[in-house]
Amino acid sequence: MTKRFHLLAACAAACLGTLAAPASALVLLGTPAGGAAIADYSGIGVVSFDADFTSPTLVPLQFRIESADLLAPVSFNAVIRNFTGSGLDGLSFLLDGATFASAGSVTRSFGSTQLDVAATYAALRFAVPEYLDVEIGNALGRPGATDWTLSLAGRSVGDVITMQVVPAAVAEPPLIALVAGGLGLLAWARRRRG
Repeated sequence: MTKRFHLLAACAAACLGTLAAPASALVLLGTPAGGAAIADYSGIGVVSFDADFTSPTLVPLQFRIESADLLAPVSFNAVIRNFTGSGLDGLSFLLDGATFASAGSVTRSFGSTQLDVAATYAALRFAVPEYLDVEIGNALGRPGATDWTLSLAGRSVGDVITMQVVPAAVAEPPLIALVAGGLGLLAWARRRRG
């Protein structure tokens, strides 16, 4: 009888511990296939990840909203690493299920960044191509850097936020030469005809 009591008490304690545990928040739903490896650091009230791009392809990320996320605006930060072998002209972030409430810091290894931020997208254009890392917000805890914020207004527990991360690769010189050559041939053929 005592063993049963202890077993029931242990089960009850485990169940209560589960109920009293801190709420998980902004759960990343799966990992995207394709051009980037994602390390998720999201938690209560924060969307945070590292994306290591091996090719300049769109990467969709989906996060499920938990109750703790609805208490205040959600912070957003990320580290984007460029392993594509070529420079990036910029990055875009497209949102569905949330909006950008404010833009924070963008820290790059080289050059300056022009921001174009609206409710559901943010476009970062680089003055000089980026060959290394881009820090969005304060992912690395740098003095003076600030996180971006996302609004979940009108959302409920269980709703899904989709964030698409789109790197813009620098056009390769051989491709530019090929296109220019093709246009030159078209112009020559048209001129010859008529």
